[in-house]
Amino acid sequence: MTHSYWDIVRRQTFTLFNAVNLVLALLIAWTGAWQNMFFVGTVLTNWLIGMIQEIRARRTLNQLALLHQDTYHLADGRTVTRDGLEPGMVVVLEQGDQVPCDGTVTSGSGEVDESQQTGESEEVQRTAGDRLLSGMTIISGRLELRADATGDNTRAAKLMHEARSHKKFRSPLRDAIDTIVRFCTIAIIPCGVLLFVRSVYATQVPVKQAINSMAAALIGMIPEGLVVLTSIALAVASVKLAKEQVLVQQLYCSETLARTDVLCLDKTGTLTQGKMTLVKILTQPGWTEQDVKQILGGLYAVLPDSNATAVAIRRGCEGVPARFFTVQDMKPFASATKFSKVVTRQGTWCVGALSNILADAQNQWAADGGAAPAAASQQTSAPTSAALASSEPSASTSSADQALRTQETWASRGYRVLTLTLDGTPVALLLLQDPLKPDVRQTVGYFRKQGVDLKVISGDDPATVQAIANEAGITGKAVSMQHVGAQDIPVLMQTHSIFGRVTPDQKKAMVQALQVQGHVVAMTGDGVNDVLALKAADCSIAMGSGSQAARAVSSMILLNNQFDDLPGIVVQGRRVINNIQRTASLFLVKTLFSFGLTLLTLVFFRVYPFEPVQLSVISALATGIPSFVLTLEPNDSRVQGSFLKNVLSRAVPGAFNVLILVTIARLLPGTRAQFSTMATLVAGINALWVLFFVCQPMTRIRAALVAFMAAGFVIAVLFFGKLMFLVPLDLWQLVFVIAAAVAIPFVLRLLSALERRILKTGM
Repeated sequence: MTHSYWDIVRRQTFTLFNAVNLVLALLIAWTGAWQNMFFVGTVLTNWLIGMIQEIRARRTLNQLALLHQDTYHLADGRTVTRDGLEPGMVVVLEQGDQVPCDGTVTSGSGEVDESQQTGESEEVQRTAGDRLLSGMTIISGRLELRADATGDNTRAAKLMHEARSHKKFRSPLRDAIDTIVRFCTIAIIPCGVLLFVRSVYATQVPVKQAINSMAAALIGMIPEGLVVLTSIALAVASVKLAKEQVLVQQLYCSETLARTDVLCLDKTGTLTQGKMTLVKILTQPGWTEQDVKQILGGLYAVLPDSNATAVAIRRGCEGVPARFFTVQDMKPFASATKFSKVVTRQGTWCVGALSNILADAQNQWAADGGAAPAAASQQTSAPTSAALASSEPSASTSSADQALRTQETWASRGYRVLTLTLDGTPVALLLLQDPLKPDVRQTVGYFRKQGVDLKVISGDDPATVQAIANEAGITGKAVSMQHVGAQDIPVLMQTHSIFGRVTPDQKKAMVQALQVQGHVVAMTGDGVNDVLALKAADCSIAMGSGSQAARAVSSMILLNNQFDDLPGIVVQGRRVINNIQRTASLFLVKTLFSFGLTLLTLVFFRVYPFEPVQLSVISALATGIPSFVLTLEPNDSRVQGSFLKNVLSRAVPGAFNVLILVTIARLLPGTRAQFSTMATLVAGINALWVLFFVCQPMTRIRAALVAFMAAGFVIAVLFFGKLMFLVPLDLWQLVFVIAAAVAIPFVLRLLSALERRILKTGM
């Protein structure tokens, strides 16, 4: 939905069909048959409704995008948006900020998450002189960054533009409608010219009558509301999704997601909340959970750490009075060391990776010329924690080796395990976890019931990815892609569902392998490292908190980062596909029988059987009005089969039946006006029966719709017959019309059954 208002007006106005309708209107006006210009009202109504709906949708989506535009503080106190940044400006970045440009750190220091560039969930310490790229995230600290490249000149933007170039999202709905429009475009002008020439020169029909006949044929051939109606349905779906905080950037993407049979997911931010939580504290003998929380509260009261882990520990210790410490020395957490250190009178406290803490302690003792204490080199026993179930891992010894084994066990279950130590002796294991989003299991279950295969593709450690995926309901063992060659990817995609240590190029190759195997693939992502895969996917979905590159290249953005928004998108896509599938068959009945009658007129009839106003009334009552009602109805049925095949299977019997009935009417004696009247009546009744069958299964709204349209047709015939060029029929002609009205539903069923049999047997 990136078109300007002028683009929308131009696209809705300057079309081949509108040009044809304009020429026909001018020709009919010249003949003086003003009632035959009724179709102009339908064309103008379609044009106006389509333009208003698309403009409203664009305005809604633009306002939504504006509300979520990032703003940044400059070192000089000003505030700018990402688009307002210029080279040379110095941006102040703090915890949680996403780097908006490529630049150089001028002052300060902090931990930076570079996973959106690299795919690796590693926090890297950056200080003055280091270079940062757009899309990275500040985990802790405060940095001042001088912008070197902004906007389209950043590395992420260049990658984004490369990814977006020549990208046309897959859409069977769009392709089917394009096929219909292309067919009509190619056939309509030569058919009109041939019909006019034959009428004037072969059958000696007056020029004005020939013009009206030609106009009636061409008006019937034009599915004037189909393209507009599809745009309206997609625009309405986009607005409804916008209200649910889903920003649609490609009009047909909701349809593509509804057809998806493989959904590739990232772990962090998609399945999980992206927020660490202190889940358990496993204490060693002599320590209680209360002791540990008091100690942690005191340590993190003096530590400046502000990364996700530190925030989780502080939050987990809230409500417990902190223990006071006299601090002699302190080292905040750093990626290089993997732990924090606070030296107090009571001893040296460390929180972090146990192996790194022990290595640092031994190095320190060696530097001091002493031997490592027993706590760091010997094993002593400890009882099982009563807080854990019998099936859970145990911290049954206080030895470093046992603590390391316990740490590995819990890490394999998807936990981040830190150790609190005193002078190298483990005091407690801290189990942290990025919890699943609340409705992840239900959403996973929904897609499984819909027959969608889920693949978790992450750059994280395979054990962690597997634990999270299994907890979410996606079963199987994780595959490490660290040393997997491109030739092995297609087989792995068929046999496995969970993948870790995946590189950006591998993500793209995995999506393409699934597509080669015949799947419609949707991909979620939030980082620059996901851009190539997002481009390759049939439907690309970015998280609102993701990088600018990922958001810009994606077909839709989940602004509130909720995975459970996807089922709602699927429902909207199904509504569009199923309802357009219903209404397209109504349009094509008229289009197909108009082409058929044109051919019959060229070889059999003296003149075309309809006047323009007659087809306009039939089209309005049996196609135009019903299509708007049916298109906006709730409909979450699963999409099945080919769109074009499904539409034609409903339209062909109705169109063929009109050809049969009009041909029979032509064989009956009578004037041309009586022939036209019979053709109008049987075509109108046939169209209403087709509407009745299209509305199955019948609901109250659909029943009321059919009843009102039938009543409208009766009123038009009885009270506006003269306006429609209808004349009285003789007895046998009237008997034919009544018999046709009774026989039409049975003939339609018979033709439909015959068509299904032909398609099934391939005859």
